[in-house]
Amino acid sequence: MADIPADAPRSEDGHYWWDGAQWQLVDQSQQQAGQQQAAAGQQAAQQQPLTDDLFANMLQAAETDVVEA
Repeated sequence: MADIPADAPRSEDGHYWWDGAQWQLVDQSQQQAGQQQAAAGQQAAQQQPLTDDLFANMLQAAETDVVEA
């Protein structure tokens, strides 16, 4: 089974990941590893205070991602 990229989109239930063309099944070991990584990321995000500089950087990043039609 191929390694799942860390930034690969996952289904809501966590059982599938998107490879860019189709949904792929997540095997049990990869699913548990992904859940552990997500939990660690959430914990780290909760520990970091939201400073004015961090907020400004987030806002700037969000504005640069906007695509006008």
